[in-house]
Amino acid sequence: MNNLNVKMQGKNQFIDDIWAHFKAFKLKLNLFAGQLAKNDLSHFSRLNSIPSVNEEKLKNYEDGLKKLHFEFERRFQDFSAIQTELDIFTMSFNVNCEAVRSDLQLE
Repeated sequence: MNNLNVKMQGKNQFIDDIWAHFKAFKLKLNLFAGQLAKNDLSHFSRLNSIPSVNEEKLKNYEDGLKKLHFEFERRFQDFSAIQTELDIFTMSFNVNCEAVRSDLQLE
């Protein structure tokens, strides 16, 4: 989370840079929650070093990551509302031009 904070406060960043950092963080949260659900601790070196990890604690960590993801979605819902417009600038060749506003289709 600290890494995301540092990245988002960097100088000379455009909104699409911040959006990319945000999306990457959300993907990591989903990845980590999914791994905890499968008892895959490959990205959790401290937990992996414990001989027998309590299943209930893993479930609590997974729930915490899911809550954090939900909170990010809630707080940054304004960005999600304009995701298509942001994607035009970050991944212009991957955007369906039919789904974009008429004034932005040729950009």
